[in-house]
Amino acid sequence: MNQLRLGLSHPAAFVAVLIFEALRAGFAVAQTANSNAGLEGGQDALFDAVLATPNYRTPVLPDSGVATAPGLEQPVRVPQFTLNALAPALFNSNAQFLSSGGSKAFEGSPLIRLGWASQVFDTPIRISGAASFETERFVNGPGAAIDYIRPSARAQYVNPENDQAYSPFLSYVPRLDFDPTFANNFATRQDINFGIDKVFNFDGAFNRLPPASNSSSATAWSLGFSISGQQRFRDPRPQSHAFIFTPSASYVISEQWNASFSMPITRRWFETIDGIDQRNLTWEPTGVVEYVIPVEWHGGPDAARWRGNPAIDFVAGLERNWSNVSGREYTQWRVGLVFKTGWRF
Repeated sequence: MNQLRLGLSHPAAFVAVLIFEALRAGFAVAQTANSNAGLEGGQDALFDAVLATPNYRTPVLPDSGVATAPGLEQPVRVPQFTLNALAPALFNSNAQFLSSGGSKAFEGSPLIRLGWASQVFDTPIRISGAASFETERFVNGPGAAIDYIRPSARAQYVNPENDQAYSPFLSYVPRLDFDPTFANNFATRQDINFGIDKVFNFDGAFNRLPPASNSSSATAWSLGFSISGQQRFRDPRPQSHAFIFTPSASYVISEQWNASFSMPITRRWFETIDGIDQRNLTWEPTGVVEYVIPVEWHGGPDAARWRGNPAIDFVAGLERNWSNVSGREYTQWRVGLVFKTGWRF
């Protein structure tokens, strides 16, 4: 029993430290979030990439914009809760998402996400829901600090006999944007997405794997894509709609090492305001090389599980936005490390 209490204390202590550091940084850097960051910003593509690595030891929720994410096209036969905590330490080339003159800054952007997933009775429909708390803090990034609360709900068709089949989905993803530290909700957006995922799995010799309910253990290479249409309702305006295409690839190098790449491409059309028809094209390639900390370092599988089967991700991502409206074009690089943990219960 003492060992159980000690094991449970590790994830609880880690999450508590993340929350404390985020709050402490917020009070130390009480800035108003830049309006361009509120309209364009967020860590969606980067966090999706980190949570989509081909790592089956660190649990993640089967809800992702990346088709090659673990378990995304597989049924959840037993209802499950998943808790993830990410602790990024990044260099950001343009903290305010500005067309020019943005701050080059070091960034800490912890995320905590609690999710749930289950099949709908004996049907091939899997449903999932999640709530994420995110905070972005910068060293030398005036006006860039911002906080997010991001709930989500998703329904997805999964073929119980073939985890490489086409997998259509419907999702609802609101996001609440706050000044630090969760002080003022200055914007709220609600995204409704309808799309389809498709993945192609290969063994180490790059031979295509046959259909199976779970081909993950034999998979070395995965190639996939996600295509979706989105309607966004935002307060304050503008509303918008978008077409999103996300190709992705992953490779299991060894039990400890893996690599993955995803590249969301978003074409967005905004509603007309004051005679202005804004049109954006956003390109977000992100590469991740991940090291899963060996269970022996923790003292065995049970100790590793209580500690969240941690992994260290080496991340490099680009966000390039083109727009027909002056001041909305920007380029932003993020490079650094992400400490990743996950628990399933």
